[in-house]
Order: sequence, then C-alpha cells, then structure tokens
Amino acid sequence: MITIADILRPEHVALQIAATTPEAAIAEVAAPLRQDERVLDWDTVLAGFFKVAPCLPASPNFAICIPHVRTDELTSLAMSVGRSTTGIVFPSSALPVRYIFCIGVQLALAADYLRIVGLLARLVKDPASEERLRTATSGPDFVQALSRLEAKL
Repeated sequence: MITIADILRPEHVALQIAATTPEAAIAEVAAPLRQDERVLDWDTVLAGFFKVAPCLPASPNFAICIPHVRTDELTSLAMSVGRSTTGIVFPSSALPVRYIFCIGVQLALAADYLRIVGLLARLVKDPASEERLRTATSGPDFVQALSRLEAKL
C-alpha cells in the first residue's frame, strides 16, 4: 500500500502560500513537482492540475482544494502541498481554501489515489488533526504529521 510519506516529499510542502488567486496558488503549490523525476511531462501534469481542482468543505471555516491529474506522464504518484493561513477564495467554494493538495496520478494507481484523497479529507475534517497540520513549522514536520495521522486511521 502506498503511503503519504511515499508520495509527498518535505521539499514539496509550502507552509505559507504567497499567491492570492486560485490559478496562482495552484501554480505555486505545483511548482516543486516540475523537477521531480516521477514527472515525465511537466506541461501535461500542470495543465491537468488546472483542469480538475475540486474544492471540498473541511470545516465550517475552511475548505481544501485537490487539483489532480491522471496520466501516464508520471512514473508513480507524486504530491505537493500548500497551506494558507488566511485562505484563498476559489469560485467553486463558499469557504476560503486553507490547503491545496496537488496530486499527480499514474493511470494504473487510481485506487491508491482514491484512498489518499479520502484520507486527506478525513484528516482535515478532524479538528485535532487539522490543528497539527496548521501548526507544522517545516516541510519535514508537515510530512511527519500527515504520516503519523495516516497511521492512526
């Protein structure tokens, strides 16, 4: 079974997104994947993130956005994450988006992708788990927090 620690590298975590628009935020969060060896065709992967970026309410106060692409232009699952303390307004969400999870999925790994997305949605809906992610102070700390929370489920 593929875990979050398998697909999310600490250097792919942006703890404070500078962008204020949805397009700029997705581009900023996705950018670390450009040099990732798992990405075979960056242009295809980036274009996919802009095509499919569903936002899901996570609490009464914020939402998450999960831009994703399913393509064989990846050798395996790859993910990057961005966090915004103030939230970013997305047209598809009534709530400000606090977390953006960009996920690239090789076509053969669709089941693993669905499990990871379900896991992320459950984690950010739990106030104690979300607090741990909100207070992470570094990329390694954020990945470690996600991994520990994943292990509890």
